[in-house]
Amino acid sequence: MKISYKWLKEYIDINLSEKELEDRLTFAGIEVEAVEKIGAELAQLKVAEIVEKTPHPNAEKLSICQVNDGKETVQVICGAPNCAVGQKVAFAPVGTNFDDFVIKKAKLRGEVSFGMLCSEKELGLSDDHDGIMVLSEDAETGTDLASYLKIGDICYEVEITPNRPDLLGMIGVAKDLSALLNIPVSLPNPKLPKGISDIKKDLKLENTAEDICTRYIARVVKNVKIAESPEWLKQRLLAVGMRPINNVVDITNFVMHEYGHPLHAFDYDKLEGHKIVVRRATEKEKFTALDEETYELKTSDLVIADAEKPIALAGIIGGQDSGISNETQTIVLEAANFLYSSIRKTSGRLKIFTDSSYRFERDMADQTAELISERAIELILEIAGGELVEGKLDSYPNPKNLEIVSIRPSRARKLLTIDIDAEKITTYMEALGLKKISEQEDLISFEIPANRKDLTREIDLIEEVIRLHGYNNVPTLTIPQNIMNRKYFYARRKVQDLLVSYGFSEIINWSFGDPEDLDKLKIPENDERRETAKLKNPLGTSFSIMRSTLIPNLLKNAEFNINHGTKSFKTFEMAKIFHRKEEKLATEKLQLCGLMTGQLNPTYWKEKPKQVDFFDLKGIVLELVELLGVEKTNLKESAEAFYQKGQAADLFHKKHFLGSFGKIDPKITEQFGIEQDIYIYDLKFDKIYELDMIGTPIFKKIPKFPPVLRDLSIIVSKEFSVQQIVDTIFATNRKLIHDVVLFDEYRGNNIKDGFRSLTFNIIFVSETKTLTDEYTNKIVQKAVKRLENEYHIEMR
Repeated sequence: MKISYKWLKEYIDINLSEKELEDRLTFAGIEVEAVEKIGAELAQLKVAEIVEKTPHPNAEKLSICQVNDGKETVQVICGAPNCAVGQKVAFAPVGTNFDDFVIKKAKLRGEVSFGMLCSEKELGLSDDHDGIMVLSEDAETGTDLASYLKIGDICYEVEITPNRPDLLGMIGVAKDLSALLNIPVSLPNPKLPKGISDIKKDLKLENTAEDICTRYIARVVKNVKIAESPEWLKQRLLAVGMRPINNVVDITNFVMHEYGHPLHAFDYDKLEGHKIVVRRATEKEKFTALDEETYELKTSDLVIADAEKPIALAGIIGGQDSGISNETQTIVLEAANFLYSSIRKTSGRLKIFTDSSYRFERDMADQTAELISERAIELILEIAGGELVEGKLDSYPNPKNLEIVSIRPSRARKLLTIDIDAEKITTYMEALGLKKISEQEDLISFEIPANRKDLTREIDLIEEVIRLHGYNNVPTLTIPQNIMNRKYFYARRKVQDLLVSYGFSEIINWSFGDPEDLDKLKIPENDERRETAKLKNPLGTSFSIMRSTLIPNLLKNAEFNINHGTKSFKTFEMAKIFHRKEEKLATEKLQLCGLMTGQLNPTYWKEKPKQVDFFDLKGIVLELVELLGVEKTNLKESAEAFYQKGQAADLFHKKHFLGSFGKIDPKITEQFGIEQDIYIYDLKFDKIYELDMIGTPIFKKIPKFPPVLRDLSIIVSKEFSVQQIVDTIFATNRKLIHDVVLFDEYRGNNIKDGFRSLTFNIIFVSETKTLTDEYTNKIVQKAVKRLENEYHIEMR
């Protein structure tokens, strides 16, 4: 819906800037989606005068015009048949920017044109394209066209919530702003003259669908003169995006946008039997609408018919054969109300969406029909002339009394936490058009206007109180709570960003799981992951528990991708897992689980393809925990049954278990329908975060003295881990040994069974002096002796 600032000012004397009104509308509960400056495009055009006109030498239908725009005279090529010397015209000079094109200097059949003389259709002012737009003789040359036509306006594109149909018209918005700003509102007060004859002699009304058509008013005006609408009326319609058609149709559209309630006009002479019948359509009945489409109706559809055929689809669209034309002399004006659910159903089924259906779908008020009928008749008599036939035909089978709703001031104070008395509440309610019926000690009763169908309960009135009082005027009674752990949030984000940078794709699965998946993974019965939270009403057995591990879903995702032709990929999921002991509430922990399979990197012509292996996975895991501030970790061979023996490790920080990683046993992957190597890491993100090792990076000075490097090659039993040996070397001299790096492992010829050859690079760094070879060699010898004593190594 569109709201015109100029039009709004006719009812309420506001003096707000464009932005201020936008904010006020928002606080009134009217969401502003866009703001358009009407006339901004026309402001580029000038009122100009044709001072000379000559035939085009190379084109019979073109003319060469010399046009003066108040500053200079330029040549313009024009093809309009009505251009003449002395005319004041709408001139678009070079550089004028329309929506879809820009006016440029152009050569037409050998002659140069420096602009364009525009028609009303080209400017979007009407459908008239018979020739250029000719202005009045007193138009001042050089004036911009928007100022001359006085159509500068600001239009607000707004979204009205379905429960506020009273805001679908300018008057409804004006009333709401009046209450909000405490400014009086000036509304039309239509008064009809005494009519001729008696309407019952000229027209008959029959309503056979009183449950769907809750009110129908018909009035007749004779001897009207169908013509173009006055300028002010056309401008109002153009401002809200309506195309002017003729004076009578434009008045019905004007009143619809003024009050928010649609109405329709019929040509009296086209009504067979001079009768209006409101009825349900017959099955498969045909109806040709104003959009020139023929629709097949059902018995659930409501039509307005004459004695023989449908003339309108009630509340949605008029018929092609009963509309107002230039030959119309007598009109029948319809002002009605229909059951909103019926309109919505028919409109949706036939896919006809009009301004009328948009409003009737939101449940209009029966009482408004009388008001808009009088307003439209008053404007028709004023603009189109004619004689009003005395009386009206009014089918109003079930009039309803206005609702009475009460409010307790004490309840309003408690809920809103504001100090407000009964007098102030009454002032707010009366500003909205509510009428006070009674007041007791702590109870005020109000009669609700017919068009405020959203006010049915005490809480609705309390909501209106705070809306008018201002949400921003409610005092802050508590300190704002920290609703998000930023450190935790950014830790998660850093991990996600790192994995994505390494080619991983994040996936999101359901939090439900299948207990049979735990059996497939050979999870022991006494394992924590068997303590699952079971659903009382699951969708099926495969969704009967809350996940206690993320691994099964990753394997199922992998099986799906592999079966669809994707053999190489990396995926990860960061989600909560759930454990529940006995009848206690389930505990939730954030888990990070990732999967790698196939080639490590995409195929590249310059490099040989490399398959993912255990050490690629290890590198990713260690970098992840290091990113979270955990630098010193220990690895132990994993005992998880779903890993392949010798191809998996558990990750520790001191005594804290942080997770595991490794190659899934092929027997396990086979149960999930996978026939290729799968590598998984399963990390306890919450546990890693709880170590609270994420801090501000501390700058370390670059050593002043050069490092000393030594290689150490030993033969040692496989029963001792690399980590044990590295720790022992470090323990020899933690102050000078900066790093110990394993760079070679060998098992084969000349190495006994059960043993392996390991080669380490030891880096020595001193912060106080340059280390000599003699001193460094002594430290190496000391490390060798400790290794011989603890692990019975042999030097190689």
